Amino acid sequence: MLRSVLPFLALVLSLSFSSCTKDDAPVPAPVYLLDQRWLLTEMNGRLAPASAITNLKLPSSSSNYEGRAYCNQYFGQYELIAGSPMLRFTSQGSTYATCNLQEEELQYLELLRQTTRYVISNHTLRLYGAQDAVPLLVFKVAE
Repeated sequence: MLRSVLPFLALVLSLSFSSCTKDDAPVPAPVYLLDQRWLLTEMNGRLAPASAITNLKLPSSSSNYEGRAYCNQYFGQYELIAGSPMLRFTSQGSTYATCNLQEEELQYLELLRQTTRYVISNHTLRLYGAQDAVPLLVFKVAE
């Protein structure tokens, strides 16, 4: 009788302990990546102009991203591969207004298209190209 109860008891205990979580457990990066408004701080190793607010948001409710570049609103689709640092931006579009930072905006949008992976640490998002050791774009969480 005891032999037939032991496997059942072991199963119940293992399920009970596996469902316990700590409130202070770190949040996985993809969860933190999504639904945040990220403000551009650096582009190609240079500080972004403070006068032009450039941001990015990746909603968890869809695979569509959105943001404001130097002069225009932009949008497109993103591909995030679960369990990996892979991130791609595709199908890009934007409004079309001219401004004195048009070149910077075009460069920013091109660097988004070149992105293949990301790293998040200390509330900072870094986007990298396939072979890049230095981030293409660096963002901080909007407050």
